[in-house]
Amino acid sequence: MINNELIIGQELELTVEKLIYGGQGLARFQGNTIFIPSSAVGDKLKVQITSVEKNFFQAKILQILEPSIDRRTPPCEYFEECGGCQLQHLNYNAQLQAKADFIKDSLKRIGRFDWQNTLEIIHSNEFNYRNRTQLKIERTSSPIGIGFYKEGSHKVCNIENCLILAKELNQALEALRKSEKEISLSEIPYSKIDLIKGNLEISASQIVAGLSSNAIYQRVLDIDYYFDPGCFFQVNQYLLNSLIEIVVGERTGKIALDLYAGVGFFALQLAKNYQKVIATEVNKKAEFWATHNMKVNNISNVEFFSFSTEKWLGKFSRKFSGVDLVVLDPPRVGIIKKTLLSITEMRPKEIVYVSCDPSTLARDLRVLVDNGYKLVSIIGVDLFPQTYHIETVAILKRA
Repeated sequence: MINNELIIGQELELTVEKLIYGGQGLARFQGNTIFIPSSAVGDKLKVQITSVEKNFFQAKILQILEPSIDRRTPPCEYFEECGGCQLQHLNYNAQLQAKADFIKDSLKRIGRFDWQNTLEIIHSNEFNYRNRTQLKIERTSSPIGIGFYKEGSHKVCNIENCLILAKELNQALEALRKSEKEISLSEIPYSKIDLIKGNLEISASQIVAGLSSNAIYQRVLDIDYYFDPGCFFQVNQYLLNSLIEIVVGERTGKIALDLYAGVGFFALQLAKNYQKVIATEVNKKAEFWATHNMKVNNISNVEFFSFSTEKWLGKFSRKFSGVDLVVLDPPRVGIIKKTLLSITEMRPKEIVYVSCDPSTLARDLRVLVDNGYKLVSIIGVDLFPQTYHIETVAILKRA
């Protein structure tokens, strides 16, 4: 229950206790919870209440009375206006600690796990890491807006350079800016443009005609991957190898399943170590490229099913025994309980669960642990520096 005596516009002096998933600081006042964007643990702040929600308040910083030791000057001139980053005001070590805390908090609060072991966060360069992005185009403004949505809106923050994009993507952004006149004259009603490292020959004529949908190509650990802009592919060019090494590593066996397989990112690597790999993917474009990738890499021991994991489990799970490994890399919403139970009924020796949302991961891990599995390892992979997002890899073995 919140204290109704607090009102919008009221000013308070607070100390930030922790960061929450989403990147805001949490402070308390007379038993009430107050969330403050762009704050840091230990900040002493003068704030103003901006909104009253059911169980908490939102506030904005009016003055930093005593800055946290975790603070730094945000290196990007667009920070706080652009909605792409939430943590640039923190030094990178503080960002990594915050993300480890996000995972632990979800494990305890949602999954009821008291994880006492050290939680390692694998990381690399904190800038120029993104190998793909989607730029927003606002053609009603003058000059034309090219950039990302502003925080909390669908208005475009016009940018010249983005610190988290690969250098090649910033070069492509510069080429787009030189083509503003052609964009303005174009009759194509697009409002976004995908830029992906690996296919960046962008000219004014391409922009007016609509960007080419030719295949993107990336090579990771001796495997050639082809995909188009509409397919999911991990964004951090520096940590692709590390992610595969955590998920696949030196694991070997007869049968591995890669459920939610996409364009085959893990499945094709698993094929090096397992006699047979079974992969499922409901997205038709991704399945097309996965099949293509198997052919160009001369991989013949992957059987690909172009329908949902749920449908595959319903039709085939009882036919498989002795599964060594199941790899799960679902969408942000996680996996429904019925599907998780079907997986545990197959009794695989090991499950590796890759998640981009600590909350849904913790929820799903509780189902797996309650049905015959032991959580043996949790590793964070910081695929998204400067943002609150964190990839997590959980490893479970049959109890």
